[in-house]
Amino acid sequence: MINTYKIYFWFFIILMFPATSQSSEPIELTLSYQINPSPPYQMGTGVEVVEPPGIALDVINAAAKELNLIIVYKRYPNVRVLHLLENNEIDGAFMFSYKAERAEIARYPLTPEGKLDSTKRLASLSYWLYSLAEAKLDWDGTRLSGINGHIVAEHGDSIISDLKKIGQKVQQPNSPYKALLMLTRRQEIVGAALQDLKAAPFLDRPEFSTIKRSSVPLKTKDYFLVLSNQFVESYPAVADALWQKIEQLRDEVSKESMYRYTSFQ
Repeated sequence: MINTYKIYFWFFIILMFPATSQSSEPIELTLSYQINPSPPYQMGTGVEVVEPPGIALDVINAAAKELNLIIVYKRYPNVRVLHLLENNEIDGAFMFSYKAERAEIARYPLTPEGKLDSTKRLASLSYWLYSLAEAKLDWDGTRLSGINGHIVAEHGDSIISDLKKIGQKVQQPNSPYKALLMLTRRQEIVGAALQDLKAAPFLDRPEFSTIKRSSVPLKTKDYFLVLSNQFVESYPAVADALWQKIEQLRDEVSKESMYRYTSFQ
């Protein structure tokens, strides 16, 4: 009888061993993002993943490394990215803000209560108002005060349309550095509306030491890594772990990485 039990025991161990070995194998995810650049978060134009790739990819790569995940990046036009996501032909995509219709075709990180968990965002794009220290220009969260000239904002940024809606005159240089330079050198420029992560590396320079930032941001929006319905259903623990690791590493990696991209701005 004892020998029979031993046989059953070792037979069970042999059966289980392949499953145990496979569970330690890294999981591969195919993640997509658009072909247009969004510096410093997504760098380069076209289908190639450039080096350095962007802060969003730096954060994802850091999280994947700690979780023993293999990431394969594929770039497509944004409409194509969403189509592939809806049809579970990719495992995830970034960077996307929350939209109810988008939540039907992909999964966002959620709280235990089922609400959007912004703590697990991939990034927050915050626009702040920068002005010279002696200027009376300010933004209190609802209205601009002390306006007597133009505001500069980087060409293509969404904040431009927001400023125009309130009747503000806007000039559009093609980099945050040029925007800050215009603020210090041109009398008609009284403020600069810039993303904080883009402006921060330049504000350490002596020529910009007289620049101050508004007490509250002009606008803030969270952006996420979304995962396909199929991936989350197949690997729910991996999905949760990836979002949690992004939360843990995001701020540290972003701070360390932003200086890598200063020369590209």
